[in-house]
Amino acid sequence: AKYEEKFGHVVLCGLGGIFVEVLKDISSGLAPLSYEEAYSMIHSLRGYKIIKGTRGQKGVREDKFAEIIVRLSTLLRFATEIKEMDINPLLATEKQVIAVDARIRIEK
Repeated sequence: AKYEEKFGHVVLCGLGGIFVEVLKDISSGLAPLSYEEAYSMIHSLRGYKIIKGTRGQKGVREDKFAEIIVRLSTLLRFATEIKEMDINPLLATEKQVIAVDARIRIEK
């Protein structure tokens, strides 16, 4: 997520790694986001089939992924001093989604 002067907080989501760096497969929305908007962001990813499960791999907890997006966007709405936040990696399985590392930049 990043604060943009004219828009407020913009929340980005993607599969990470080469999907973001090379393929630019990301989606974005303005905070605060509803569950419907979070699901729309997830479904709009070109790599969405990976999230659903493919080639014998089980899908991930899409509902938990959406919940994280919504909760993060709500936090940003009230914690306006947060100017950037990066949760990377966010590891997902068919049972859970776990944030492994996070970076937050605050300005007052």
